[in-house]
Amino acid sequence: MKNKNILILGSSGNIGRSLTKKLLSDGYYLTAPLRNHDRAKRNILSGDIGQIKVIKFDISNISAIEQEIQKSDIIVNLLGILFENSNCSFELAHYLTPKILSNLTIKHNKRLIHVSSLGSSLSSKSSYLYSKALGEHHIVSNHNNYTIIKPSIVFGEEDKFLNNFAQMTKFLPFLPLYKRGKTKFQPIYIDDLALFLKVIIETENTYKNKIFDAVGPNSYSFKEILEIIYEILKKKKRFINIPDLLGAIQGRVMGLLPKPPFTYDQFISLDYDSVSPGSEKIVASAIGRELSSMKLIASIYLNKFIEKI
Repeated sequence: MKNKNILILGSSGNIGRSLTKKLLSDGYYLTAPLRNHDRAKRNILSGDIGQIKVIKFDISNISAIEQEIQKSDIIVNLLGILFENSNCSFELAHYLTPKILSNLTIKHNKRLIHVSSLGSSLSSKSSYLYSKALGEHHIVSNHNNYTIIKPSIVFGEEDKFLNNFAQMTKFLPFLPLYKRGKTKFQPIYIDDLALFLKVIIETENTYKNKIFDAVGPNSYSFKEILEIIYEILKKKKRFINIPDLLGAIQGRVMGLLPKPPFTYDQFISLDYDSVSPGSEKIVASAIGRELSSMKLIASIYLNKFIEKI
């Protein structure tokens, strides 16, 4: 297996960096298509010379992508965006790109491992979740050698969820509760998810043509997650319930920023829980260890936000 070449799209993202590091440390040979080569430096430095090949990525250059797929044994798609901009839409990132990759891997008889999102649905009013479902649907309807993984919120040292809210406590007198803080999540630790992906890469028959929800050991409401952040930071818990109308307006206004902290589509997505009771046992069994507690792990990397007296 380690002599096989793995093509990883999205290797510079949070999940991609963690997975790449694990694969390189185990001696795998990787190809990493990236739009910005500078973003690959952290990954390149963690592997031996020649162990990882970085190439320029442009989804519109179908022939170049096809050439790399032909040279690879397994294709892992981690590409995704949290908000749309002038350069990339949800449709392009989550439907058209997986469609292209699916069609090319079918053509060349290659295995496709695709990371989507828990809560994706063709009936969702969230454009993000709907586009994720479109990508999944195309793969399942056409491919003959795929595995789809659907994570809930992914937490870890560089996550943009817990870190962002912890940062907000430094300059806001309260944290906002949208949808009354009732939306449920089942967060999974980045290291557990990366290990699960590595196991799937190494074990084709067990995971062939299946969809797996990737979740952690505990489910929390949105409010409970914020309470945990306050506890870790040793701060008094202060919340304000944001009425739906105001939340929608905030999402639309913030969505106009170049890197919005909150969007209208994210507000809509809070209507849908991101949990999968029982799936944590499948993940734990696959990686051969207990899944990591969000509260325990977060207490380690969020302590940088604790204000020194």
